[in-house]
Formats: sequence, C-alpha cells, structure tokens
Amino acid sequence: MPMRDCESLPAGATAMALAIAFAAASCASPHVAHPEVSRDVAIEGTVVAIDTRPWAYDGHAVVEVDVDGGGRVALQLPARWNLCEAAPVDLEALAPGVRVQAVGAAESEGRLTVCNDAGHRLVTLAPLGGPTRGGDGSESMLSPLSLQEIEGAALAGELGCSFAGTAGKAPLLLAMGDVASNAPARGVVKVGDYLEQVAAPGGFDGMLRGARFAGAGKTIDIEVTGAAVGGGESPPVAATLTYHRADGAQRQWVGRWQCGP
Repeated sequence: MPMRDCESLPAGATAMALAIAFAAASCASPHVAHPEVSRDVAIEGTVVAIDTRPWAYDGHAVVEVDVDGGGRVALQLPARWNLCEAAPVDLEALAPGVRVQAVGAAESEGRLTVCNDAGHRLVTLAPLGGPTRGGDGSESMLSPLSLQEIEGAALAGELGCSFAGTAGKAPLLLAMGDVASNAPARGVVKVGDYLEQVAAPGGFDGMLRGARFAGAGKTIDIEVTGAAVGGGESPPVAATLTYHRADGAQRQWVGRWQCGP
C-alpha cells in the first residue's frame, strides 16, 4: 500500500522542531512499518543553567538555553565525548547569560543531543563583544591586558577583581581595592593600544556585586547576571561589561567577573 507524504516542520517553529521529529502513524499505512529518524535542529539563545554532575555516573551533562522566540531547551552532552563526531564543547566559555548557538539531534520535546554528527555544535556567539551603538560611528575597542601591562600598572590594593570573556583568558579590566575602605578601587583597561586608568567607589567591597568605573571620557559598568560558575574560594560569576563613551557610544561584552586574592 503506498505511503502518504508527511508535512515538514515550519521554519523557525522551535517548539515544533523540538518535538520528536519522527514520521507519525498518519504518515504511513497501518500495514507498513516506518523507521524512526531523528532530525537535526539549530537554535540560538541564552544559557540559563549548566549541570555537569550526571557525567559522574556516565550520564549526559545538560546546558539549559532560553531560545530566541521560543521556550527553554535542554542541550545534552554525553559523558563519553570521545565517541562523538561533534567538535569538543568549550565548557569554560559557557555561563548563565552567555549567548550560544547549538545544533543537535531532537530526542524529545525540548531536548537536543549534541554528539552524533560532525555538524553538531555548541558554541558561544559574539565572544568579543557586540557592535558599538551610537556616538560618531567609530568602533569602541577594549583589548586584553598582557601580564607585562598588568605588572606595569602597579595597582595598589589588598584584593582585586577582573572581567574576562572566558575563564583563563586575559582580562579586559583589572581593578584593585582595600577591604572595608572608603578609598576608591583603581583599575586599568586597554582602549585600542592605550592603557587607561579607571576608578570605582567603595574599595574592594564595592566591586563584589558589580560596579561603575569612571575614567577620562568613559564609564564602564560591570553588571552581575548570574550565579557563581564552578567552585573554589573565589569562583567567577556571569557578568556583562558595558563601555560608555563620552560621545554617547556604547558597546557590551559578555563574560565573567571574578573577585578575590
């Protein structure tokens, strides 16, 4: 008996695409078996939670993402990643508040597995910051600070905070301050090729939950956007850095804010 054609999923319909993408019984006659075939789905959105604990018992780590224009999706990352065809996922680059793009196989409603195809991926979007908006149209650029530049800045203070795009990378902003002090915390950024000083009120304590730094012709806002990522004495937290130029231009970076020894 001939089989009837199935309708394809409408483009952009995330909720439908994340339902099990199998041919339904209505797409075949009752007497002909129809094999189940999963379908790859691409999404973009914002990370809201990361759980790697299932790896301890050979389960799937789960990265939850709020999809643009859709609901929440659970991205599964198998423990035995060496058996996957997909490129390795940089978990250190992921944190709540970070925008990502993912391609994976639809396993069930609201759940994708990134593994079985070379085209599968989970990557961050715009890791170097969004576009500059407003002002005279010129680009605002913060460059990573080198170890030599940090040492040369000779910032005074008992403890420090830094903002970086991902863990282990050179910071875009570093500041030092004293604990329980009314003296401002003092920091340094690299605007293009030039090191410039910035300061924020309240010393070290004033930086713990984010801060506003001021310098010549600029202000820089650090806003904490998520919970601590990882453990240890001074775990980083998800945050955004927003650079405001005196002419009204604004640019934002997504990353991590870390304070401590």
